[in-house]
Amino acid sequence: MSSCPFMSEFNWSALLEFIGHDLSPVRAVITFFLIGYVVVGLPVHFRQGAASRDIWGTAAGVTMAAIYAAFIIGVYPVLHHSGGLLR
Repeated sequence: MSSCPFMSEFNWSALLEFIGHDLSPVRAVITFFLIGYVVVGLPVHFRQGAASRDIWGTAAGVTMAAIYAAFIIGVYPVLHHSGGLLR
């Protein structure tokens, strides 16, 4: 069984380092909000209408932004100082 060539080059620690260190907090919160809004809001828009998109999309966006904040405050420092548990 062959593996995808892109997956062999994917590095979780590099991604977490980018999210936690290289990406500015404002851009990260906006990015996470948009991801949550689009992933939840667009499917709901087509099934239930624009009002549901705004409600559920915003709720998902706020949740994703809160998850990012929890990552930066609680998880990232532990990962950063653990010295390579993900490698």
